[in-house]
Amino acid sequence: MKLDFHDIVFPIVFGIAAIFFFVIGLRGLLIKRPFLISQRWFLSIMFAVFIPTILQSFFLRLPSGFNLINWLNPLVFGFILLTMCYQMRGYTAYAVTDTSFREALIEVLQKLQLPYEESLSLIRLTSIEADLQVSVQGWMGTGQIKVKQRAHGSVLREIVKAMNDHFRISSVPTNMIICVFLLIMGGFMVMFAIGILFIPSTF
Repeated sequence: MKLDFHDIVFPIVFGIAAIFFFVIGLRGLLIKRPFLISQRWFLSIMFAVFIPTILQSFFLRLPSGFNLINWLNPLVFGFILLTMCYQMRGYTAYAVTDTSFREALIEVLQKLQLPYEESLSLIRLTSIEADLQVSVQGWMGTGQIKVKQRAHGSVLREIVKAMNDHFRISSVPTNMIICVFLLIMGGFMVMFAIGILFIPSTF
């Protein structure tokens, strides 16, 4: 049975994605506390998923001349990756609630002596003129935090570290829906990988 590019690379990609989903999901369920990680980890998974598709379009199909249909696939996926690189900055919180995320952030800002002005989805750090962009999906158990001005990335890292410390030592309400969801997604990724390996493409 001869395996082509699709049959070899995509099981590896799905396996990497499954490991990521399992690690995040199990971490939340085992420690039973919220935590934040850089969105660069998820962005790396997206690169692992999309890059093989782009390479396959370029190097295996080798379109002769200019054909819009042949080039549309890599162009679309390339544009999606560039958009993600811009959008997926900052950090994602897992297993949080609206209350636990906000209280941790406010406590940390006070602890770090960072005066702030709060508005809808934006917290202005007045002493350093930085804007924290915050969103929480309490029903799912996730939240995002990033700083609008990239020059203040070190301040954001300090805030995130302090929030993780707060979650580690404090008893706060949690929402584990996202952790369960990621474990299920990891299971699907494993099934996709096995399916591709044992039912190779005939295209």
